[in-house]
Amino acid sequence: MNEKILKYLIYIFGAISLYAFIAVRFEPLFNGVLKEDVVEGYWDKTKYGELYYFNMIRHFREEGLPPAERKFEHSEKQASVDECEILVFGDSFFEFSRHKQFPEKLADDFSRKVHYVNNDFPLEYLAENGYQDTTPKLVLFERVERYIPVAFEEQHNRTDRQVEEVTNAFQPIKYAKDKLFYDSSEELYDAMLKRSYLSTGLYSFFVTLKFDLYGNMSGMTPAYLKDGSNSWLFYHDQVNETRTSFYYQFTDAQMDSICDHMADLAGKLLEEYNMHLLFLPLPAKYTMYHDLINNDPYNEFLPRLYKGLDQRGVKYINVFDDFQESDTLLYYKTDSHWNQKGIDIAYKETLRFINSDSTLNTFL
Repeated sequence: MNEKILKYLIYIFGAISLYAFIAVRFEPLFNGVLKEDVVEGYWDKTKYGELYYFNMIRHFREEGLPPAERKFEHSEKQASVDECEILVFGDSFFEFSRHKQFPEKLADDFSRKVHYVNNDFPLEYLAENGYQDTTPKLVLFERVERYIPVAFEEQHNRTDRQVEEVTNAFQPIKYAKDKLFYDSSEELYDAMLKRSYLSTGLYSFFVTLKFDLYGNMSGMTPAYLKDGSNSWLFYHDQVNETRTSFYYQFTDAQMDSICDHMADLAGKLLEEYNMHLLFLPLPAKYTMYHDLINNDPYNEFLPRLYKGLDQRGVKYINVFDDFQESDTLLYYKTDSHWNQKGIDIAYKETLRFINSDSTLNTFL
């Protein structure tokens, strides 16, 4: 290769590398080279299913997904934790903004002040926010089933989390350190490779070719169905060997521990804050649709959880049976989350439960 050409190529690749190093630390520069912007706090602002972006294999692009809207927690409708009448804790299902979010529906349909937060630890959250009110309130706690064993691995307590204090004198130093050693840089480099104008077409072409020739699939989406417009992707934590998995065999002692911790949390919220807790455990996507690719037996996590909560007098909403009986799709094929039909069934069942309970129906 001509020495002059080689020199120019080194300059070009050096400039690209320098730009990438700076861009992942400054959002305008980062999004300036992306075909689809990455918006902080809006992981669902993507054109195709969220799981597609883990592999970028063209067969798994899910077309026609509704665009993500402004999230309820970032809107003027979000009440403060002190003034709210209904306090909602949820995971990405309640935060999913391709449809009107569950907390926002409660706020709009019943003209109630609702505070929503994606948080696993209500007692810590209330303590961190200096909450001291004892006015009766409803607490709705949603968790998809695969994360319930994680959220309730241990007993919940009101211990404040340690917050790092930085004096004003060291603020500039901390800012410079955080920018130089940016925690999310690897994730953003990956996004830039997959979604930039320069590389996304080539990247998608080669990973699709590898899949077609050798069956290579991302470890993030190891379970899948390739069937034209009926192609499906499933997230790795639902098919691995950990507690989040469809296949994990919980012992009776483990189930008792989870249910005990859920009951303990309900008791503490009522005793310390006069808050009435209602759980909404949601089925995982693989639980509902694994039969598209196999006939593997379910570990029966949700039915066993329901039985344990019944024995402890803990209030919960059973949507598993309604989801199983539905003859329409309730989840997106290449996204982890529910669609409008899934939200509607869960919302309807939640209202039915609350209205039938003499303690809870006063909150709507």
